[in-house]
Amino acid sequence: MDTKIQLSWMAICLFLTLPGATKHASCPVELNPPRVVVRYGDSVSVNCTTSTDPEGMGWEVTFGGIGLQGNVNFVTWTVESLMDWTIEPKCYINPQNGSQCTEILPVILYKTPDSVSISPLSHSGPMMEGKEYQLQCDIQNIAPLQNLVVRWYKGNETIETQTFNDSTKKPVNMSSTLTLTHRRYEDEVEYRCEAELDLGPEEPKPTALSSKPLHVTVYSHTNKSTTPTAKSLTTADARWDEPFNYGRTKWPESSEGTNVLLSGLKTPEEFIRGTWRNNTDATDLIGHVRVSVCGKTLLDKTLHLSFQR
Repeated sequence: MDTKIQLSWMAICLFLTLPGATKHASCPVELNPPRVVVRYGDSVSVNCTTSTDPEGMGWEVTFGGIGLQGNVNFVTWTVESLMDWTIEPKCYINPQNGSQCTEILPVILYKTPDSVSISPLSHSGPMMEGKEYQLQCDIQNIAPLQNLVVRWYKGNETIETQTFNDSTKKPVNMSSTLTLTHRRYEDEVEYRCEAELDLGPEEPKPTALSSKPLHVTVYSHTNKSTTPTAKSLTTADARWDEPFNYGRTKWPESSEGTNVLLSGLKTPEEFIRGTWRNNTDATDLIGHVRVSVCGKTLLDKTLHLSFQR
């Protein structure tokens, strides 16, 4: 009984270790560096070495290829100016006993953008609070697209980051869109976008290219439920029935008024009368007043307002 069990075990072992059952996981060559990241037009040099004694080895590539070299254990691929966006270099080796095998060299050929610009999409002029708008960032002639990172800034704050899942290797023009809605108290807002190539933690870090700032003027709608009727300065009460303040500025504390889209007020003077609150017992107010509507200055002068008590 013991003999039969042992013979069966030996037969199984012989079956599992038959010649030819184990295959090489990869080609017995080493690339140094194992991958290259190179700027368009720059030089590149990579060694391909083997610890075996092959019949020959070489590089199969569209530029700088090396034919079969015998009696060597390394070959070097060198290109003075790399400009092939779809290049795929292969180091190959012919073993003494066996078939030819190859090792592909990963190549990232990159180009920073020619320009980055920002503009409103399907809109011109000032923007209104509470309404949705879109800004577009145009990036010209950049590659590769899958390494592009676009960052949107509002002032100095990053408000959105966009990446692209696209395997296109050649330079392309790309656009990124930002959707925004302005809130109250945002009188003047500055936006910009930035394009950067993220090539990996150990690779070159090209300088990010930023657009010029886009300055946006935001206007507030007057609230009809609290818009009183303009009153004469000759009456005893020269105030509005309710405060009429928009934005960060509260008149008359500041010499400059905020940008407000006029609604239901006939003249800039009526607007001033309603906005300049008389919260004290004073009968005279002197100050510099500027009224701006849709980017156009309607009034910019020093006023002396008298109130009768």
